Amino acid sequence: MYAFTPTDEQKALQREIMDFAVAHLSGGEELRDRSQQFSREWWAAAGRIGLPGLAIPEAYGGRGLTPLSTLMALEALGYASRDNGMNFALSAHLLACVVPLWLYGSEALKEAYLPRLCNGELVAANAMTEPSSGSDAFQMQTVAVEEGDAYRISGAKSFVSNGPVADGVLLYAATDPERGFLGGISAFWLDRSLHNYRPGAPLQKMGLRSCPLSELFFDNMLVDKSFLVGRLGRGAMAFNRSMEWERVCLGGCHLGNMQRLLEMGIQLVKGQLGSGTPRHERQAVSYALAEMQAQLESVRLLAYSAAWKMGEGKSVSREAAMAKLAVSELYKKISLYVATLFGGAGQPNGEVERSHRDAVSSTIYSGTSEMQKNIIAQSMGL
Repeated sequence: MYAFTPTDEQKALQREIMDFAVAHLSGGEELRDRSQQFSREWWAAAGRIGLPGLAIPEAYGGRGLTPLSTLMALEALGYASRDNGMNFALSAHLLACVVPLWLYGSEALKEAYLPRLCNGELVAANAMTEPSSGSDAFQMQTVAVEEGDAYRISGAKSFVSNGPVADGVLLYAATDPERGFLGGISAFWLDRSLHNYRPGAPLQKMGLRSCPLSELFFDNMLVDKSFLVGRLGRGAMAFNRSMEWERVCLGGCHLGNMQRLLEMGIQLVKGQLGSGTPRHERQAVSYALAEMQAQLESVRLLAYSAAWKMGEGKSVSREAAMAKLAVSELYKKISLYVATLFGGAGQPNGEVERSHRDAVSSTIYSGTSEMQKNIIAQSMGL
């Protein structure tokens, strides 16, 4: 049973990450946001304390954390590191790429790539979404055709986070299009030094601008069967599992950022509301902040519970959807309210405004809020 109280080890882990982020992952966020610049230097720095491999066993170069400790580690990162784009790039790399490679990859693939993915040497990207089908994997157009001891892969993927800078890609392609998502999709690990996939130009986007986004193109690319991740036709299993990890644990970054935003709002209000301010005006703001703090504590417990359950080996499809929906929608709400506070006080704040732009996209990636509601409703028999 989850005790609802972080252990001493988890508290020490959070302190370690917060101290490291303040010392080594701070400064220049506004410039990187404006220029959509990905920092390979910061990525390598994060690798020095194993952030890209938090959940991966130590035998493969990771830190061997449970899902709950991984969530708490990312929460500390989100609180102390103000570069939400880099935080997202690290989380997507770990949860949507490295975790499924560890869970489903062959021993040869794990030994060859996991240590370098965990230590910051390599950057990974997940390639599922397509230009014509969006989130509908049943309409996948990227096809892998068996050819001797290899597969010939052709197609295109869109909205690939880390795409322009990725050294490795976890690609999902149709190996039996007639069977669709369940049984007809397979996962492949691609090595940029071996496979001739081609990234498109970085895409302009509203938020998370220091995490580069692009299309990826595959033109008759030959991939040896040894790069198959999991069994043929079982790519859906790897993808669904990776989305559970991402929907539960990536929200840790948002939880940390929301806490920092609320604290910024509180400090602003303390300085703005003097003793001469009418009581109803003080209450209007203080009540709103109090309500949001209560909501944040609630969604934090929801996410912690889902992560604990996942660590116990239980199915968390419903819980992951609920956590992702609740965390991302609250993230959008809190970031907008705090931005409004600063604007109303005549003190526009670049960090707060940037966080709101970043928060809007949280309701889209890892499955839109509407998709999460579908999953929850189906679990209710609706």
